[in-house]
Amino acid sequence: MSAAIRTAFGRIRLAFSSLLREILLWLPVEYSRLRVSYYNRHGCRIARYVSISPNVRLRGLVVIGEGSSLAQNVSIAGLSAGVHIGQNVMVAPNVVIVAFDHGFSDTTRPMVLQSNVEAAVRIEDDVWIAANVTISKGVTIGSGSIVGANSFVNSDVAPNSIVAGVPARIVGSR
Repeated sequence: MSAAIRTAFGRIRLAFSSLLREILLWLPVEYSRLRVSYYNRHGCRIARYVSISPNVRLRGLVVIGEGSSLAQNVSIAGLSAGVHIGQNVMVAPNVVIVAFDHGFSDTTRPMVLQSNVEAAVRIEDDVWIAANVTISKGVTIGSGSIVGANSFVNSDVAPNSIVAGVPARIVGSR
């Protein structure tokens, strides 16, 4: 097969894969297993009994344990450092979890041209992340913790803590 034909087939395969991803994003929640299967074939490691709602976007290394659920409009970008989510974790709508930050230390180069700074995010078992939360690179959220709605988490959360705010601070314990 010639190089031109291989290139054409490669483009068709990529277009089909992108179309399939977009269709899976919008299917009702009953199609969660199809989404899990799709993401597992595309670099993620998601346990069989995970619920993924419509319009969830996963990129890079994402590991999710049994019994966890991702609500609508969740966006997780693990890149190569990864986002590791334990078992029985509830992630509410509109949560953003990123395992990187844009480079900005070299003032002689535009930030868009600088390398990302990566650090893994770890969310341990039995955690509830409420709606509209953003979790930054390098954070570990301890088991049994709760993150209040509209919070920004940029430092580690001890097990069984309740945190809220921008930036998130301890407001109670379980």
